[in-house]
Amino acid sequence: MNRRHSITLWLLALCLTAKAADSDTTLVEHTGLWQTTTAAMRQNPALHGVAFASSFSQLYAEVDWQHQSQAFVPQEGRGFLLPAAHVDTYLRLSDQTAVWGHASYMNGSRYDVKWNSTADYQLLQPYVLADTLGGDTQCEQYRFEGGYATRLGSWLLGAEMLFRADHEYRDVDPRMRGIVNTLTLRMGGGREAAGYRWAAAFEGNVYKQQNSVDFYRELGVIPEYQMTGLGTEYARFSGDKRSLHYEGGGVRLLLDADPSTGSGAYAHAELAESRYHRQVVENYTLPLTDLYVQGVSAVAGWKQTGHRQWAVSAAADYTKRSGDEHIIGTSATTSFPDLGVLTMYKNHRLDTRLTALYGTTLWHLQATFGYRSSREEYVYPERRLNAAHVYGGLQGEMFVKAAQRLMLTGRVKAGYAARVSDSMTMPFADMTAAVAALMRHTYAFARANYADVSAQVRGDYAMQRYGLFAELSGGFVSCSEGERQVTARLAVGITF
Repeated sequence: MNRRHSITLWLLALCLTAKAADSDTTLVEHTGLWQTTTAAMRQNPALHGVAFASSFSQLYAEVDWQHQSQAFVPQEGRGFLLPAAHVDTYLRLSDQTAVWGHASYMNGSRYDVKWNSTADYQLLQPYVLADTLGGDTQCEQYRFEGGYATRLGSWLLGAEMLFRADHEYRDVDPRMRGIVNTLTLRMGGGREAAGYRWAAAFEGNVYKQQNSVDFYRELGVIPEYQMTGLGTEYARFSGDKRSLHYEGGGVRLLLDADPSTGSGAYAHAELAESRYHRQVVENYTLPLTDLYVQGVSAVAGWKQTGHRQWAVSAAADYTKRSGDEHIIGTSATTSFPDLGVLTMYKNHRLDTRLTALYGTTLWHLQATFGYRSSREEYVYPERRLNAAHVYGGLQGEMFVKAAQRLMLTGRVKAGYAARVSDSMTMPFADMTAAVAALMRHTYAFARANYADVSAQVRGDYAMQRYGLFAELSGGFVSCSEGERQVTARLAVGITF
């Protein structure tokens, strides 16, 4: 942990050398809704270096809270309380060079997590360790990011590194523990020509997790299931096999075309592929499953800068998840032969949307309309779960100069997702009561309609060198299943 703390202190010291962000224009540039038009391209470190004209840094503490009347996704719990400390910085060292970074520490709790004893559920699902009891989990996370970009004539070059360490655990039975380390490196390059910045970036990622569940109580243990998708399990190695190792990673290619003046047509595309291998680590090492994740994303649009700003875009994201199960032979020793693999799990997800944004430097309105679908399948015995929705949303923001040194920011957002189709095929006659209840719950919330509203207010008080800020936000989600979700977030800190 000493190395991580040293990186945090180094990043903080870097922030403190920056010139104070005493300009209202700087605040709007870095926190306003207009920056969403460059969010995709900023994934390329070469373009991140020219994304902002000014320096801006924040050091703040926050508390993030969520409560659901009933868990929408049982594997993610019924809510959380996550206090954290952050430092973010973007520094222009010169007209040609910029550096940026982020460091954070979070230590909190997730409540009533069931059917999941593995960290990073969204990344690794459906291949997780699970039981029917569950409980509250403690969460600890360190995150560090740093990037550098420079311009050499008409060429743009950049590099970025991201590191995350997670520790999730439970102090009561079943005592799950997941220790995660993941490292991502990005290299990007581009060139300015014909009024555009043409750029490409390559990303590589490595991932590891040690996962286990222990029982200390005298009443005995309950089974831990090696889940394989849509309520299925790898029955042979479920029960008392409670120590797992995940390893994997992936690559990603990003392509961008962005107008040098900030006005004109723009486009972003990316291709990604990852693999995550799960194995039992008891007195032997035994391969269980391999998860393959392939993704394609594209955004194209037009944006116009100036006092009056507007942008329109069309975007699409497609993700395919497929899973192989290893066929393990029998052995009289602790060395089991791996006889082959069967592809048993598939999930196709599609999200397409149209977005329009209009406003000035001090206010914006944004409208979004889209379609998303999920088609999930387990080959044998046949299980299917499909759901599709159309959705739309409106959001707005306004910056108000309330006093000579005080800037207020207000944001509101509302949205609705309506089901257009759904279906489920399940062999309920061959399922246990607990698994059948889980799948009925999963289907009910996958097909449900959702309405959400949220609001945020932020106040920034400028001083000679530093600034103070406080931010409060809250949201409400109503589900057609009669359940609801409430969220709240409070952040206080200083800006540089």
